Amino acid sequence: MRNYWRTIIDTARFFHLGWLLLASFSVILFILGIWEILERQVFSQTAGSSDVAGLAVRGFLVFVLLAGWTIWIVYHFRIQLIDQLSATEYRYRNIVENSADAIITIGEDNRIQSWNRGAERLFEWTPGEAIGEAIGIMIPEKLLQSGELLCLAYGITKTNEVKNYQTERLNKSGRNIPVNLTETALVANGKVLGRSQIIRDISELQTIEHQMRQSDRLATVGQLAAGVAHEIGNPLTSISSLVQLLERRMENPDHIAKLGRIRSNIERITKIVHELVDFTRPQATDVQAVQINDVVQSAVGLMSYDNRSQKIKIDLELTPSLPRVKASPDKLHQVMVNLLVNAFDAMKEEGDKIRIVTSENPSSVAVKVEDNGGGMHPEVMDKIFEPFFTTKDVGKGTGLGLSVSHGIINSMNGSLNVSSLPGEGASFLIEIPKEN
Repeated sequence: MRNYWRTIIDTARFFHLGWLLLASFSVILFILGIWEILERQVFSQTAGSSDVAGLAVRGFLVFVLLAGWTIWIVYHFRIQLIDQLSATEYRYRNIVENSADAIITIGEDNRIQSWNRGAERLFEWTPGEAIGEAIGIMIPEKLLQSGELLCLAYGITKTNEVKNYQTERLNKSGRNIPVNLTETALVANGKVLGRSQIIRDISELQTIEHQMRQSDRLATVGQLAAGVAHEIGNPLTSISSLVQLLERRMENPDHIAKLGRIRSNIERITKIVHELVDFTRPQATDVQAVQINDVVQSAVGLMSYDNRSQKIKIDLELTPSLPRVKASPDKLHQVMVNLLVNAFDAMKEEGDKIRIVTSENPSSVAVKVEDNGGGMHPEVMDKIFEPFFTTKDVGKGTGLGLSVSHGIINSMNGSLNVSSLPGEGASFLIEIPKEN
């Protein structure tokens, strides 16, 4: 029915010029009719009753035409105004619907009244699921209990808006999303009818800011590491020289072997210091074909001198005749030592066990290091490879071990992943492509 009337209106618009010409002609006729009546009644006084009736009918018809023209003009401008309002509404609705940010409106009863596509993408609820629901469905329980809704209501009462308020919201799956929220009161005739919210996901922004802060910290660490490397280098050189001198004078093979191990560890300390420098200033690595089983056995042999190894059992399940991988043997050794040290730190009970398994995949060689320690919570696992993140007590860890290890494995085109559950230990999996 509505389309039918629209067709009629569009047709009438087509004949608008005809209406204008007809109305103009009617006005002329009306003026001429008035003049004729005046001429006959006032000036000549010769008009009969039939003439007067004819003039009156003609005047009435002209009046009807003129009134119809006037009504049409008023109706025409009304239709134009409606069309302009519809176009404006469509334009702004389009802007709101296609906004990358979530835009919603909330009534005085704290129930959602509108829900754009940005809100659907961000929070995963469809408009049908969200509209009519209380706004509390998307607010974490801890924020509801702390009175966030009351704080926002107070801000709206005082200033009619709350700008750039950083908080958290829940999506349909229950995941917390950090957001920036701007809330504005919807006012009509001085009365607050509700409020609108523009909600922007700032997860990516926070990640970038975190990376920038980390870059600043790493730059500082790089400067400190360069100084440390210089200060430690000379004493280590002196110690290494004395060890070599003792090696030449010793006759007991067992003592010579132990001195050789000391010298090897001194060299490793030197390389670790340089590795700290390389963490912020990557350098070329000495890549060669490596038998990963040899690296594992070397790292386990080194850790056997740790006092904690007396109460922690290390089970090796090494697949024989593994293909070689293209890697830096020293850096791969460093990664294995880091993983073993972390496993030692995670286990404190007598009889705890570390299990190391090597295996071959279609395109890579894998090393799995498992422990039966206390395990990790999901929030810890999300940050485990971040620089300077550590769960150890102050002074017992720098938070660089796993971060450096992750970077080393990535530089070999490999991957280092972790899986863990609280109370069920942790498992680190290294995968390195086979040598071509």
